[in-house]
Amino acid sequence: MPQPEVSIWGTILTCVEIGLHIYALQAEKNQGLVLDADYAEEALSEDALKLGHKQGEHIYFDDVKSVVPAYELAKQGAITHPELSDLTEQPEKLAENGKYYAPEYFGAFEPPQDTAWKKLTNHQPLDNGIYFVEHDGQPLLAVHQTIGEQVLSEMAIHQAGGQGVYLLYPLDNCAMPIYELSASHPAVLEQIVNEDSLLHTLCNDHPEYVGMHNLHTEEWGHIHDRPAPKSLFLQLQLDRAAQQVEQPRQNTTDASWQQTPDQATYKQQDLIPTLQARELPEDFFEPSEDLEW
Repeated sequence: MPQPEVSIWGTILTCVEIGLHIYALQAEKNQGLVLDADYAEEALSEDALKLGHKQGEHIYFDDVKSVVPAYELAKQGAITHPELSDLTEQPEKLAENGKYYAPEYFGAFEPPQDTAWKKLTNHQPLDNGIYFVEHDGQPLLAVHQTIGEQVLSEMAIHQAGGQGVYLLYPLDNCAMPIYELSASHPAVLEQIVNEDSLLHTLCNDHPEYVGMHNLHTEEWGHIHDRPAPKSLFLQLQLDRAAQQVEQPRQNTTDASWQQTPDQATYKQQDLIPTLQARELPEDFFEPSEDLEW
């Protein structure tokens, strides 16, 4: 069957045969893998076929879902293009990326795991592969490395600490990943309660990042400083700040109430005044019957 001459994604820009009946196609509106329909129905699983769109004699898998047929075909050795030999040799790499692009097929990322030197608790999932966690009572943003490779800039990745396959960011150093993840993950965007604080934090803490960002984006997407507090752009940050303010108040009490048990034991004579009979003075004048008014 000949390679496609038209596509569901508009005018074809490039079309390369990467295996028998398998084409890597780029069009004006999208790109992905295109397979001859008869071949695809024989070579692919039912779960994979569900992710494609059949049009005429071909089945189209867009840029996101093409990882699924690529994975199955790589395991079969059906992808023969020399520049794609890594796919055939390491299909498990496709499977790991697939947890980001097609979790309905590959499954979701495992949550952050403990290591011998770091125990993580209180996992709060934000999205597939993105969590808030705690270590020694300190909250952290955890981002799976695969998501980092696909979404985050090198500068954002270099700011992270490591925990297995997760990138970890303390709350006072998570402005870059939060800013970048919010563009592709609505669940992260929902965590931002003060955009002005986020922009101010970026400008204050990461001026080089802001400069590079503004250099490579259109004017409408530039980052500009805003008058706002620093590192108070997440609800979790606000909650932590409120706790830190409240704690000293609880520890500060009136010194008069801070007493030892001995000091708190009052003697009875200190509580009850001594009752004394008041003697009448000698010159006290007492009326008598002989008094005339």
